[in-house]
Amino acid sequence: MVWRLQRGESLGLYGGPKLGKTSLLLHLAWHLNQASSSPSASEPAAEYFDLAAETDCARLRFRSPKVETIVLLDNCDKVSEGDGFSLVEIQGVHSKGIVFAGGRAWKESQSGGGDGPTVKPIPLAVFLEHEARQMVNQQLSPAQQAFVLTYGGTHPFLLKILQAELVGAGPDVQPELAVERVKKSLIPFFEHCLAQLRDPLEHQVLAYLIQIGKPVNPKDVERAMGCASIKPIADTLCHVGLIGRWIRDEEATLSANSQLLNEWYRESRNS
Repeated sequence: MVWRLQRGESLGLYGGPKLGKTSLLLHLAWHLNQASSSPSASEPAAEYFDLAAETDCARLRFRSPKVETIVLLDNCDKVSEGDGFSLVEIQGVHSKGIVFAGGRAWKESQSGGGDGPTVKPIPLAVFLEHEARQMVNQQLSPAQQAFVLTYGGTHPFLLKILQAELVGAGPDVQPELAVERVKKSLIPFFEHCLAQLRDPLEHQVLAYLIQIGKPVNPKDVERAMGCASIKPIADTLCHVGLIGRWIRDEEATLSANSQLLNEWYRESRNS
């Protein structure tokens, strides 16, 4: 991302709820500003704007067109929803490069080309399995660590919430009690994730992967769904953060690997 931005390119950072778009933008801003602060540096600095915040929208509107910085725009879904900053205003932003960060609404509003800005897409997804293991807090017991990976899967937000609950409750807490405590607070997040899905086949594939409960080859899913290709569906489910996609033993697999999300999904569908 840094290399492309320093060349003056614009990037589209896409991902579902709580996949780390804001954290990545803020870290990117810090990195770029650190690199630009040395006396011999030639790299441009960065400015972060949250388009869901009125103060940031006002700051962006009155920003001098002579400022030569990289612009990082968060919550661009607000633009595609017609709420706040407009697409025309975005097109008028002067910069050395722009990162547009948003979810499915923003991604689809730009996928048709037309008058929108030309960007290099950078989709986010859940962690790889080895990355998720690296994120597990070593203060937890081995049994608690295994529990976190089973219930949180590889979703960064679920791993964070479960670990915080276990660490805060102390070493003697039963992991099952921690799950029951966080379940209710996670319902809005789960509902937000599901609200990103629009095609009935997206729901069907997700339900199938949850029902199977193990990694599945995409070809097997295609046969079960009776369709020629589920790649666009798998892409969407991955970018929203509802499933993971990995190569295991040289075989492509899809997996709904968060027990916490899967249990909520089954319970909500049966209620």
